[in-house]
Amino acid sequence: MLSNPNPNSLPLVNSEEFLPPISHWINLGGLFIVGAGGVAVILASVIKYNVIISASATVRPTGELQIIQTPMEGTVKSIFVRENEVVSQEKEIAIIEDSRLQTKKSQLQSNIQYNSQQRDQIDQQLTALDRQIAAESDRTKNTVFSAQADLIRTQRDFEDKQVTTQAEVQEADANLKFSQDELQKAQTELISIESRLRAAYAILKTSKSKWNRYQKIEKQGALAKNLLDEAELAVTQQEEEVKSQKALVEGQKTAIKRQQRAVEAAMARRKRVLAFVNPSKAIVAIAQQRISQEKAGGEATLATLNREQEALRQRRIEIQNQIARDHKELEQVQIDLSKSLIKNRIDGTIVKLNLRNPGQQVQRGEVIAQILPHNASLVIKSLVRTQDRDKVAIGQDVHIRIDSCPYPNFGTLKGTVKEISADATLPQNIGTSGNNSATMTTQSNSNGMEKGAYYEVTIQPKSFSLSQGDRRCVIKSGMEGRSDIISRQETVIQFILRKARLITDL
Repeated sequence: MLSNPNPNSLPLVNSEEFLPPISHWINLGGLFIVGAGGVAVILASVIKYNVIISASATVRPTGELQIIQTPMEGTVKSIFVRENEVVSQEKEIAIIEDSRLQTKKSQLQSNIQYNSQQRDQIDQQLTALDRQIAAESDRTKNTVFSAQADLIRTQRDFEDKQVTTQAEVQEADANLKFSQDELQKAQTELISIESRLRAAYAILKTSKSKWNRYQKIEKQGALAKNLLDEAELAVTQQEEEVKSQKALVEGQKTAIKRQQRAVEAAMARRKRVLAFVNPSKAIVAIAQQRISQEKAGGEATLATLNREQEALRQRRIEIQNQIARDHKELEQVQIDLSKSLIKNRIDGTIVKLNLRNPGQQVQRGEVIAQILPHNASLVIKSLVRTQDRDKVAIGQDVHIRIDSCPYPNFGTLKGTVKEISADATLPQNIGTSGNNSATMTTQSNSNGMEKGAYYEVTIQPKSFSLSQGDRRCVIKSGMEGRSDIISRQETVIQFILRKARLITDL
């Protein structure tokens, strides 16, 4: 039976020598398996299933979320709201510590009050200076007018004095001439009296000679007694005449001396009057100088007052400008104070609050809250990987599972692809064109998404609630879940062949 006579080799064995015979059931089972495989292949070629693209989903409102930003830098003093709270318009969100602004406001108000008082004092000083300038101007005018009047009076007195002096000179000349004439007249009369005295002496001598002759004759008895007496009487009378003429001569000499003194007095008066013929103009010059001095003094005083007034006006302008700057700064402080109380501007729901506790530091322009308007409709945002972009098209059906509405209890939410972003972006950049997806980065990471670029797909749900019996789950903004986008339908055999890479994925 051995084909190889080599005793060291193993003997050949036939299968029939150790396999048991195939039973009838095994044959039937084999036939069943072959038939089942054929049926499975037929069913796999006929039955179709949905090819889905799974992506994270977030319920977001259409349009933009209303963001609340801090208008100023500071420390949060109080927080009046919390997340998911429904707020109305003008609802107070928080208040920023404003003690620094209050201090600045008080300082500005104090500065304004102080500067206003300074301005009022300057106004009073300006009013007083106006009155003082007016009074000084009037005083200067009156003083100059008085000095001019004095000058006119002095000039008039000078002219009158000149006229009076000329008249006095003429009068003195006349008096001197009159005195000289009287002296000459008295001297002439003296000559006449002396002539008469000499004549009286001659007559007396003749009378005495006659009387002596008569005495001799009478002694001789040749003459009558009465003739001697007549001769004696004539001598006596003539002696009296001589005495009288002598007295006249003496009186005339005295008159001449008196007249000489009168002439001397007239000459002295004339000299005195001549001394005032040309009166000095110094008094007129003094009066004119007084006018100039009064004008110069008044102008100097007015110039000083005007300089003080101008300095006060400049100071007032500076104070007024400072008050205006303080008012403007105070208005800004009041605006900042009004900004310290942060209020909501629309009716809605706070979907995100970035304020944790009082004392938190915030920067100017920092987003502290996001508010969903009440009238905003909702859509679902999904992030589709770039390799799945060609499998997604507008109008495709979508099944969404909402985490807040458990799938076993409420099922899935039906929807349709409404919009696909034109370009892929990184998860941290998705939604930056608006405020709807501002939190999708955190949500995407929490859903286990891989890092890389994604397309944002907007899904329009057919309803905004899920219900099961009497239980109802309302879809709200911010809810998360998973979206299954039905890309197409294919048979099982196509799936197997595609996985086996025997056909291309069209």
